Amino acid sequence: MKKILFPTDFSPAAANAFDYALQLAKALDAKVDLMSVYHLPLNDAGRVPPDYIERMLEEKRQSVEKRLKDFVAGKPSKQIGQMWADYGLFVYQEIIDAARNKGYQLIVMGSKGERAGVEKLMGSVTTHTMMHAPCPVLAIPETATFQPVRHIGYATDFEYSDKTAVGKLMEFAGTLGAAIHFVHIDIKGTAGKMEDYVMVENYPLPFTDFSVISSKSVIEGLEAFMQEKHIEILALFIPNRRLWERLFHSSFTKRMAFYTKAPLLVFRE
Repeated sequence: MKKILFPTDFSPAAANAFDYALQLAKALDAKVDLMSVYHLPLNDAGRVPPDYIERMLEEKRQSVEKRLKDFVAGKPSKQIGQMWADYGLFVYQEIIDAARNKGYQLIVMGSKGERAGVEKLMGSVTTHTMMHAPCPVLAIPETATFQPVRHIGYATDFEYSDKTAVGKLMEFAGTLGAAIHFVHIDIKGTAGKMEDYVMVENYPLPFTDFSVISSKSVIEGLEAFMQEKHIEILALFIPNRRLWERLFHSSFTKRMAFYTKAPLLVFRE
């Protein structure tokens, strides 16, 4: 992964995620390009003559570009690539379009996590980007700090299409020198029990470290798994909305403790 896209809204969560992205880029020998999406408030745009809107947009663009320069001030320039401001009404769509049109291999962005509330998170820019981006998205919790990545967890529902994501994940993990630990959460089993398996019937991927965890909830099972295996990044493949809904629907999670502890790497088809 040589090209990393970092969208920012200049929030504390974004500032923390940017520090993480730069250290990850160093480990991957990659560059981080920054973008920020701006628009005019509808009230402002509706109160001024049409010929003045263009001037307002230009002033806004210049202001955002200055904030980008201030945002990276004092950071190691070796890992920093291009920076630009994009106009758009839907921030996540501009991010997705930039990732697709410029051929990015990874998007890294901040997440406010539990404190934003489940409903807000589900409607957030980060979540929409995860669900539709053409490349993997790594969401960095506001409280996360970078550590050398040695253990990556991969949560699976035994989908055959896991092959696509795991292939990319193996390349990512190999560059970092990290081990991949597979896990499946069984919410119908006996809560609190963890068992290690070496093979699963009809599953297309080989692995040496696979855990099936019986837990009363997916979140609690993942928390136990992450603590047991010392997971620095949790990865998911979302071939459809079923696994996503199991993990993030409010009926399962009034709080997402695991989400606030480790970065979440999401793959899409």
